[in-house]
Amino acid sequence: MTEMETDPYTHRRALNPLVWLSLVFGVAVLIAAAVGTHWAVDQVDRRAVTAERRTIAAALALERESVVAGELRSIWQEARRNQDEPGSAAVLADVVRETYDLARVYILAPDGGVVRAAEGSLLKEEVIDANDRAAVQLLVGQFGQMEGADEGPGFSTREANHTRLADTVRLEDGQLAFVGIRRIGPDGGGVDEASATSFHLVSIKPISPQLLASVADHFELEGLHIAAPRPDHATLPILNNAGRVIGFVAWQPNRPAVSLLWEAAPAGVSFLFLAATGLAFLLAWVRRTTVQLAATQTKTTYLALHDPLTGAANRVLFEKRLLEAMAYPYLARTTVALVAIDLDGFKDVNDTYGHAAGDQIIKQVATRLAFALPEEATLARLGGDEFALVQPGVLNEGQAKWICQNLMRVFDTPFVLTDASIEITASFGVALEEGNAVSATEMRRRADVALYASKAAGRNQLKVYDPAMDKSRREKRTLEVELRNALLTGQGLFLLYQPIFEAGSNAVAGAEALVRWDHPERGNLAPDMFIGMAEETGLINQLGTWVLEEAARFVVTSEVPWVAVNVSPLQFRNPDFADSVLRILSTRGLPAERLQLEITEGVLLQNSRAIQAMLAQLRTAGIRIALDDFGTGYSSIGHLRAHSLDKLKIDQSFTRSIVRDPATLSIVRSVIDLARALDMSVTAEGVEEEAQRRLLKDLGCTELQGFLLSRPLTAQRLLGLLAERRSVA
Repeated sequence: MTEMETDPYTHRRALNPLVWLSLVFGVAVLIAAAVGTHWAVDQVDRRAVTAERRTIAAALALERESVVAGELRSIWQEARRNQDEPGSAAVLADVVRETYDLARVYILAPDGGVVRAAEGSLLKEEVIDANDRAAVQLLVGQFGQMEGADEGPGFSTREANHTRLADTVRLEDGQLAFVGIRRIGPDGGGVDEASATSFHLVSIKPISPQLLASVADHFELEGLHIAAPRPDHATLPILNNAGRVIGFVAWQPNRPAVSLLWEAAPAGVSFLFLAATGLAFLLAWVRRTTVQLAATQTKTTYLALHDPLTGAANRVLFEKRLLEAMAYPYLARTTVALVAIDLDGFKDVNDTYGHAAGDQIIKQVATRLAFALPEEATLARLGGDEFALVQPGVLNEGQAKWICQNLMRVFDTPFVLTDASIEITASFGVALEEGNAVSATEMRRRADVALYASKAAGRNQLKVYDPAMDKSRREKRTLEVELRNALLTGQGLFLLYQPIFEAGSNAVAGAEALVRWDHPERGNLAPDMFIGMAEETGLINQLGTWVLEEAARFVVTSEVPWVAVNVSPLQFRNPDFADSVLRILSTRGLPAERLQLEITEGVLLQNSRAIQAMLAQLRTAGIRIALDDFGTGYSSIGHLRAHSLDKLKIDQSFTRSIVRDPATLSIVRSVIDLARALDMSVTAEGVEEEAQRRLLKDLGCTELQGFLLSRPLTAQRLLGLLAERRSVA
């Protein structure tokens, strides 16, 4: 699992829950408003329909009452007085029909016979119309029953002594009608006369379209008619006295709320549009805000767990991944590999090409390592040029080495900058432990120990932690302490001097000071046993000062023309280095021209203005600067010209093969020609054969140094050599 991939701050994901909540809330408000409006409109319209239904029911009830309403006494008396005159029989029918708007009228004798029958303004035969016969018989029967009882049907219309009865019926032709019956006294007297001598007036009033239209016009209704129930119409059931539905009257109801709603629709639509627009803007703002907050939170979380330069995990996330890997309950017996990675010589490259170029290198390294990672691994940048890798589920050491070797291959290809191609290697230290065997802190320590061993082995190495490494490290720590004591007491450290001869006369031109350590327990230690450790621990500054002071003390009291002292690149990182050198010369009384400082190409690679200033300060004082081991590093003609050096020293690796290798011979010749062109002298190191000496002399080397001419000597033996050469001369 690599940590190089980034989530683009979740911008393309689904809406944030807050946005969804806002959207749902807005939709819920709209739905609630719509439902509430619909309910309110429905309630208002229902009440309006209910009021219309009551109005129609009352109007129809009045129409039904009209069939038995009115005062008929005077009409009946007139009809009785003139019953033998032509046309007098029509008086009752015509007056009743016109006065009470009845369709048909029947006067029945006490024995049930028809005395008069009228339809419209015309008298008819003294028989009941076929359409009315069943209704009249039913009504007469009901009326007879009612006269003999104290209580009549609940839906009848009655007066005292049960002299009237009205009902609603369906005639034989299917038409609905109001029918009514009432008693009429035989002599025109009151209606409370004995029923045995009473006549009956039967009235028929159809519920006609004209009747319904009149009701509708009066009460401002629309489309009142007899019809079956319809969903889009309001209806009122028409009941008879028995309470049975015999038909329905329907009409187009007035819907005041709907009408008002339609009238207010433009304003409502405008309001809804504005509300929807406002909601949309609100949702857009909420979404934008939440996305920005989410992006900020994601970025903050990402930066808290990742290295901003490379995108790899930082120390915090790496610690988390390491603890997770160590705590995971693996099904099989496996180990967790912690790999410490450190770039070799990155400081020199960074100082040479600048920090911006160094950042580019770091980014390229992280990218290459990420592509070479196993899927489950986590890569982290712990700082500077330090990387680390945690790989869970490693079966054995062989698998761990195979993973690291794949990672080391990414350094086989040079790293490309804008104007340069840089070759960089890396050292790897591996700690391989079962998850519950040691703590995470101990895992990190063991990986660091293995990395330290890799560096000590010459860099560009892979080392797996072994307990013996702790012993070696403890020994180095002990050696460090002992070196500090030796520098403080001055016991054990001493200098040897290797003479440097003039190529032409074979005279001693000077001597190179070489530090040695006579350890009380380990005996004489070669420089490579403690110089590297001194550089790693920071003791190189104290050691360099001691060497310079000791060499100056010796040379100032001897006839040695000059002494050469090697300077580590790390000493130039001390801004007071040049002042310290001049102070030692002044204290010891050694002329500056009798001191030669030998630097390596690593100093030039730093390409620092401070270093240029220090070298210029030293040369101005009269100290000569020699470039040691020339040709083995990254030096260029530009560096040589920029620093104005005094001497080049050809590395002994070239001297060894100059006689047998034409290519080496060409390189050395070129170096000598280059030195002449830059007005620099040339010293060849490692001269061990006479043929080498003669060839180097013929090529134009200024000075020679090597075992053929002299091995390193103590101060006293060097003085003896000088005395011997002086006596021979």
